[in-house]
Amino acid sequence: MKKEGNIINSIFKNRSFLFIWSGNAISELGGAFGTFCNSILIYQMTGSTAALGSMWLLYFIPSLLLQLFIGPFIDRWSRKWLMICTQWVRGFIFLLPLILLMLESLTPLSIYIVQMIIGLVTPIYTPANQAMTPTIVTKTQLSQANSIIDGTVRIMTFLAPLSGGFVIEFLGIQFTFILIISLLLISGSLLLFVSEPRRKEKQRGTWMQQFMKGITFFFKNRIIAWLGVFLAFVQFGVGVTMVITLPYITNELSGSYSDYGMFMASFPLGYIIGSLLVVKMKIINMRTVMLSSLAIGGLTFIFLGLNNSFSFAILTEVLAGIAMAIFNIHNLTIFQQVVPNELFGKVSSVRLLIIRGVMPLGVLCGGFAGEWIGIRGLYIMIGGVIVIVAFVALCHPYFKFLEIIDFKSDR
Repeated sequence: MKKEGNIINSIFKNRSFLFIWSGNAISELGGAFGTFCNSILIYQMTGSTAALGSMWLLYFIPSLLLQLFIGPFIDRWSRKWLMICTQWVRGFIFLLPLILLMLESLTPLSIYIVQMIIGLVTPIYTPANQAMTPTIVTKTQLSQANSIIDGTVRIMTFLAPLSGGFVIEFLGIQFTFILIISLLLISGSLLLFVSEPRRKEKQRGTWMQQFMKGITFFFKNRIIAWLGVFLAFVQFGVGVTMVITLPYITNELSGSYSDYGMFMASFPLGYIIGSLLVVKMKIINMRTVMLSSLAIGGLTFIFLGLNNSFSFAILTEVLAGIAMAIFNIHNLTIFQQVVPNELFGKVSSVRLLIIRGVMPLGVLCGGFAGEWIGIRGLYIMIGGVIVIVAFVALCHPYFKFLEIIDFKSDR
């Protein structure tokens, strides 16, 4: 316990970590506010889950196209400046709906354009951000550092829907967009104070050679490949819930927009709890811990499909957040441990391309299949698939390679 406390204290004495941590936190608050506003505006203007699905497709399709080729450049360019520029772009793009609101000319098209631009810059920010953390903390600090960053980010996503409804209702949507812009610009400015370690060697070779290095490393390393596959199933479920959560709360459970905000806040609340648990956990069998968490996450989808109580839905989402925090944080930490930092952008790009590639499928499923088999049927179907995948991997002897993964060696 004392050793864990010393590790955490040393992390918070790290100036670069503090700015990455605070920049991520403010960025997530601004981004979550933006997502909350855009979803409500689209649903208010159209009343259609298909329109919500289209909004997310326009986010993911440009994202996937950029994800396909950005990896080698992330390893070649300054990751710090990539992060700064993408945050500033995210901030300035929200000027579009703000100006159109002031002119009383806001349409779904303007929201779609915002989502497309954000979709284009996210594949740059995420791998650059994940690549920076292992360079500013030691391997013994990495799991705790990821827990702190991820937990704080989830605090922001917890606060955004709770406060978003209040801000929109009492201060207006225009003020909300001004707040979003300010937060994203501040986030990028904080990253100016991060000390980026100088990399020892320049990346050589053509884009194709560098890209193939990432693909080869990803698929030859079965730990990285299979953890990416498991995460892809989770991301498919996330894609579906992006579309069906709002109608689930307002139609199936007869809730209000405030109830929707509370429900959206319950998952990050559970994620915060899960992040705290990760800091304290002593892992003996990584396979059991991660795959059991994945199975529990799948079960929560099934519970939501069978549920008729808003209170039970809140508790279920809290449990889902706890389970997914344990799974996701260990998944990312393993990835950061195994992948050499000079290959991180390339391998991360391949990984994100695969796991993000299934999210549009989830969005399509939520937007269109939900109208055929119903929102509850979708929850049960997604949960059942995730549970089966987790159970097979937990029981099949092939996956024994996941049982013991050492995080104790220093870099």
